[in-house]
Amino acid sequence: MRLTFVYTIAFAGLLTSCGSWSKYDKDTFIENCQMQKLNDAYCDCALEKAQQKYSTFDEMTADEANMAELLYSCIEKDRGEDEDL
Repeated sequence: MRLTFVYTIAFAGLLTSCGSWSKYDKDTFIENCQMQKLNDAYCDCALEKAQQKYSTFDEMTADEANMAELLYSCIEKDRGEDEDL
């Protein structure tokens, strides 16, 4: 399922313009994340990390291998928070 999210984000990147993280880019990222039935905290974490690492949405989608690693770090963060409950 997580791999599907990576591919969905990569495809969505092809549909957006270059330059920076527009509101559309951010909304698309969150919508695609939520369509994969991932929780809001995970989606917010993933978006925040992606924006910190990549200057544009297109740059992120072009870097599939590292993007998956970045998204995985949010899974680990989410698991840690669940264990604290």
